[in-house]
Amino acid sequence: MILKKQKNNWLLTIMLLWCAMNMNSQEKFTPSYERITNGYKIIADNPNVYPITVQFEFKLKNLKPTTGKQDTFVVPANSKNYEITQLLCIKKGKSYTFSYSTRYQQGDHFLTKYDKEFAYHLPFSKDETHILYQGYDGDFSHQKKNALDFTMEIGTKIMAARGGTVVKVIDSNDKTCPKPKCMEYNNYIRIFHADGTFAEYLHIKKDGAVVKVGDRIEKGQLIAFSGNVGFSTGPHLHFEVYFQRLGERESLKTKFVVATEDAIEELVEKKEYTRKF
Repeated sequence: MILKKQKNNWLLTIMLLWCAMNMNSQEKFTPSYERITNGYKIIADNPNVYPITVQFEFKLKNLKPTTGKQDTFVVPANSKNYEITQLLCIKKGKSYTFSYSTRYQQGDHFLTKYDKEFAYHLPFSKDETHILYQGYDGDFSHQKKNALDFTMEIGTKIMAARGGTVVKVIDSNDKTCPKPKCMEYNNYIRIFHADGTFAEYLHIKKDGAVVKVGDRIEKGQLIAFSGNVGFSTGPHLHFEVYFQRLGERESLKTKFVVATEDAIEELVEKKEYTRKF
């Protein structure tokens, strides 16, 4: 039951490569392992305010995971030394080795419930009016997507539609084009909500963010200035609430305070909306 030295070095190399691949990520997340009787324990630290979904691809010799064929796990927010699985020796008295590669992402891959009746505020200043020129399942770029596009001049104040914690900020880009290839230049702010959902505010101007990762923000707070950056045909704000799945997202419908403070409704494409509250 000896982990061969050369195999241990190989595992360390894989771990270093994994870290290098994720070095541009803004979250802090550290998977590792510990020796236990007859095997190893795979653990992780997640000091972030949101859960992390991590997927492992194991290569095992004379070891089997206690979690069976499961390869995707959720590490809770604010956790330390969280046990993901154990790798236990199959045939005692014989050597065992292992290595793994992994990918991870913000959010709970398995989450299905959220606050469908939450009263979002319109994401701009009080008494301003903007047109919702593309709504849910829009013809141009929102096919099968629950996202909203508000016409908005460059430099317009973007206000948080809901409180939460800022978990990603990109505002270094200034390139624009009307083709999907320019999505890589999107500037945006991502906010994590108490019900496990995320919101993104896209196309903000270069250096247009006024919040940073880790900031706790309130509904109605100034977070950025609008722009016309990335995949865009004109100045606007793209607003989207979603579940983050591993490798993809599930966009969600939301309701807003519009006519009265006590009533909420889904927004309608091509209609003008004035924020009264």
